[in-house]
Amino acid sequence: MSKGSESSIYKALGASSSKEGVLNAIGSKKPSYFIELMEDVGGDKEYYSFLHADGAGTKSIVAYLAFKETNDPSWFRSLAYDSLIMNLDDVLCTGPVEALSLSNTIGRNKLVIPDTAIKEVIEGYREVVSLLATYGITVNLCGGETADVGDLVRTIIIDSTLFGRVKRDRTISTDQIVPGDVIIGLSNTGQASYEKSPNSSLSSNGYTLARHALIAKKYPEKYPEILDPNIKLSDAYNGKLDLMAKPSELGGQSLVEALLSPTRTYAPILFEIFKTVSVNEIHGIINCTGGGQTKILRFGKGVSYIKDTLFPCPPIFKMIQESLNVPWDEMYSVFNMGHRIEIISPESNYDAIKKIAATFNVESRIIGRVEKAQGNKKFESGDANTLKITSDKGCFEYQG
Repeated sequence: MSKGSESSIYKALGASSSKEGVLNAIGSKKPSYFIELMEDVGGDKEYYSFLHADGAGTKSIVAYLAFKETNDPSWFRSLAYDSLIMNLDDVLCTGPVEALSLSNTIGRNKLVIPDTAIKEVIEGYREVVSLLATYGITVNLCGGETADVGDLVRTIIIDSTLFGRVKRDRTISTDQIVPGDVIIGLSNTGQASYEKSPNSSLSSNGYTLARHALIAKKYPEKYPEILDPNIKLSDAYNGKLDLMAKPSELGGQSLVEALLSPTRTYAPILFEIFKTVSVNEIHGIINCTGGGQTKILRFGKGVSYIKDTLFPCPPIFKMIQESLNVPWDEMYSVFNMGHRIEIISPESNYDAIKKIAATFNVESRIIGRVEKAQGNKKFESGDANTLKITSDKGCFEYQG
């Protein structure tokens, strides 16, 4: 059994899956909304405004390696998708957002990241914005900053900030989560109707662990700039795979294609859901990014989450687990494990949600339910949120 939701392996590689230190710093472990909302900047009492920041994380290192091995800068293009979608899908957890405007920040080491790579990133932003527009989702590109900061950044980091508004009477507050609700998961695998290729399910989380579990040690030996000098080489990049290898588990995809699979957006699906299902009937939407399947613990108050009908574990996660013998409870606390969006709602709304997702070739299922918190002697507090995951990998319990 697992107390908390921190990955010890992830922590040893210089990252945190639970973000506990950050959450303690901001002093808000049980927020009412998935993102921070503020008074409308235009003074309209019918609206909230928001400013939300996220990025592609260390996924950019994989694109850098692919570029170095092939001399093809187009590998950087999909990182713009990741940077934008990690923001967009977060803000959509609060409801049908409006007036979206995005600014990006790129920090690079100019000695190793050429201008052609920056051009690909910018074109990537334009491409994903154009794709979203075909579904009636408007994101205004407002420029940004590209900084040459080689003394700070070893390769490249790509971040975005998204501004927008949401009507107060159409916001989704996770305070509404109650026992009796079901948890509806939207699959993160397969190929959605708006995607160019099958999705490996990784999105843009857990790449510190994924890289070190799958990519062979020859790469940091060849390109030392991809490894924090404070981490011993013996502890890093302990995978056995060449970037261009096509392991049978990936169904024809190369390792680098699976790792750089663009973060799936659920925006077209969610906007259709908002048109069909009253937001008052949606008690919470969780984007299972940082914290993976345990992200849900941060939301709702005094409830027990039961997840016992998960999607099959995607091959990429099995490969990561087997490579480093990562405990399965840690896998669930780092990765989405096959579904990234969870909609918490009365079960009566499931058929409508399932039908909408299917029109975009995305599978959905009721993966769990909400129960009244009963307390657990294994944990210190009986009134905190708890999570129980039951799968073919075992039974794991967490407290938030």
